[in-house]
Amino acid sequence: MAKRRFVIHIGLPHAGGGSLAGALSDHAAALAEVGVRVPARSADEARRAALELRRLHSTYGFKRKEVEGTWALLCKRARKEGAKSHDAVVVSDDLLAGASREQIALLLDSLAGFEVHVVAVLADPARQLAAAWTDAVRAGSELELRRYARRVLDPDRRLDEAATFWADQDVPAVLDRWAAELRRPDRVHVVVPGTEQDPARAGWATIARLVGADADALPVTATATAPDAASLAVLRDVNASVDGRADRRTQRQLVEAHLVRSTDAPTAVPADLHEELTELAEAWGKALAEGGYAVTGDASDLLPAAAPVAAPADPTLEERLASTTDALADLLVELARTRERAEELQKRNAKLERKKAKLRTRLAAALAEG
Repeated sequence: MAKRRFVIHIGLPHAGGGSLAGALSDHAAALAEVGVRVPARSADEARRAALELRRLHSTYGFKRKEVEGTWALLCKRARKEGAKSHDAVVVSDDLLAGASREQIALLLDSLAGFEVHVVAVLADPARQLAAAWTDAVRAGSELELRRYARRVLDPDRRLDEAATFWADQDVPAVLDRWAAELRRPDRVHVVVPGTEQDPARAGWATIARLVGADADALPVTATATAPDAASLAVLRDVNASVDGRADRRTQRQLVEAHLVRSTDAPTAVPADLHEELTELAEAWGKALAEGGYAVTGDASDLLPAAAPVAAPADPTLEERLASTTDALADLLVELARTRERAEELQKRNAKLERKKAKLRTRLAAALAEG
């Protein structure tokens, strides 16, 4: 009997396929009807499973008990929830790209009996670098882009920024780790979207082909926006002032809701990094050509577009002030709503305490009479 196929979308982070996890869970019922099972019931659950496997829960502000057992739960659902012999399974989270060989081996051990395939979506290194920087700022960094880039591109990779970036973004190493543990490089499916393609859509097309689904039946799209320069500049100053005093997960949620404004213009890396990033893209293309992977797309699309010679102007004082004012207004509204909810909960709690006191009195009277 043929094994059931288990497809894992591993990222890479910031390549544009991150919306796949949410889209898959949103359309889980429709996919189940055509024999595709999505065991993660939300993108958050898929993320918790990835955090558990990579032991990164504390980095993302979670307690161990909040993620423990999540991957086992997904495996249980994949195997037992009305599964049929022809059903395929799909899991997506772009933190899985950075899993170590030991972590990958543990994951694959839990999938014994499945035919496992891995899908990786790539983007050019300039885009990866800029997106990783914006994510670092959202997570609390106060570094400006040039300093972040120099730390990441340091050949010795000694600093935390380099270690974090290359764990997920060293394309030859990431693909080699997964292929080595699978022992089948042809089951590592690499997607290089064209410059005009939606990365999430391109990734889903490959996944759909592997699981026998109609890619056009599921509306998967990536968000084409990026944080604007003014909100990032303000956020870097805020991060410096917060200085680690806030819970990481709560801070990230507030940042996403109130402090980051979006723009259609992608963040541009400094022009003097273009040659270095082009050499990196060429090395990635060589790894794809020699690795024996199943590649969809053209490796030449990994070459970064030439950056503008003149660096983008820093946000003006007026732009920063406007961004700060908008953020403060949003936070004021959120604080007011939070206090209203707290007052309502206090009233409900007081009412319950009064009921509790009456019940105690009645119980005492009943016991005295009996």
